[in-house]
Amino acid sequence: MLLASRLRDTFPFYYGWVVVAASSTVVFARMAPAITTLTVLIYPMSQQLGWSRTLIAGSVSAGALASLVMAPVVGWAIDRFGARPVLVISVLGLGVAMTSLAWATIPLTFYIAFAAARVVFHTSAPIGASTVASRWFIRKRGRAIGMIFVFGAVGGILFTMLATLVVDSYGLKATWITIGMIVLIVSVAPPLFLVAERPEDIGLNPDGVPTADEVSSKPLGVAEPTGKSPGANSHDESWFFGEAIRIRTFWLLVFMGFTTFFVHTSIGVHMGAYFRDVGLSSTNAALAVSVSWTVSAIGSVGWGWVTERVDVRYAYSGMFLFQAGSTLYLIFVGGTTGVFLAAALFGVVSAGSNVIPAVIFANYFGRSSLGKIRGLGETGVLVGQATGPVIAGILFDVRGSYTSIFIVFVMMAMGCSVLVLQAKAPTLKRAALAV
Repeated sequence: MLLASRLRDTFPFYYGWVVVAASSTVVFARMAPAITTLTVLIYPMSQQLGWSRTLIAGSVSAGALASLVMAPVVGWAIDRFGARPVLVISVLGLGVAMTSLAWATIPLTFYIAFAAARVVFHTSAPIGASTVASRWFIRKRGRAIGMIFVFGAVGGILFTMLATLVVDSYGLKATWITIGMIVLIVSVAPPLFLVAERPEDIGLNPDGVPTADEVSSKPLGVAEPTGKSPGANSHDESWFFGEAIRIRTFWLLVFMGFTTFFVHTSIGVHMGAYFRDVGLSSTNAALAVSVSWTVSAIGSVGWGWVTERVDVRYAYSGMFLFQAGSTLYLIFVGGTTGVFLAAALFGVVSAGSNVIPAVIFANYFGRSSLGKIRGLGETGVLVGQATGPVIAGILFDVRGSYTSIFIVFVMMAMGCSVLVLQAKAPTLKRAALAV
């Protein structure tokens, strides 16, 4: 905070972008325990430790259940103590947890360490970083949040490739230690030294709008940018947690989060196996997953740009249409080129599912209680992530193919593309403003 105050005028651009970059390193680090990292390590773990693949994969569900409990607590902590200490403590815990997996030789210790890492993946990293970005930006909120998730996509690519290379050359223990060390080296110092909670804390305004002193020193006739992104709440800091959870729009957004990730996580977990089912080699299937991460990085910026130019609920509806179309395409996909296109479409949806919910919650409910509101809102996402892949797996075992569950996914996404249009920006009705 002290360093942020000293550096605020050092750069030739608004300091908020430094805050976004520093917060983004935590979102980069959160990808260390991503499903794609675990996927490439399941085989050597089963060979070395003698564990079944089902037992190893169960750690993902354990992490989702732990996150379901912790998400509201993390949101409360962000509003109570600030996003900066939450981000720093989280990434320290993440680094220690990933490193400790090198010595996790029984299922219980592996589950505890990996579930702890997944809590950071699901809650404190994305909620904390997007909350900070939302407090520093209003008009440019979409591109700020989009930039954060670009770092996340890059992390997905890097940690997956790193795990593949290190485990083949140096073994499982060295892999976990290397991943943990990278998390600690890259992602602790930036949020600790460069993040300030709000621009007002260091004498700045959101979006770099000049302060009163700066305006008075400008020559006459110099205009300043005004306005907000479409769908943004005109009372940016007025919503309290108790007010938000009493309105229909909040719970509609919770349901949208559930549906988005019920479908998206299910496809993500089963995508590699499905690509093998339609004839791809293991190498090409892995490359297809890498394509989805690359497109997700580019798409994060694209969706951020879209949310600044159209009402964000229309962007959300468009994302659901992409999800429905890409899932329908999966049913008929064939050949290497077709699979790579399917992976790219999945990456578009992946980017939108990260950026759009973060923007819509901030636009609708403002900055002051955003941590608690996002924390409770994230429970819908976590329930979807915990249940979708299991149900998809059961239906595959029963019917012998993914066609039935993919049709269900298409219908769910199409329905939500219409339903989300009912999630209009709420109007705060308060007789007297509490001080």
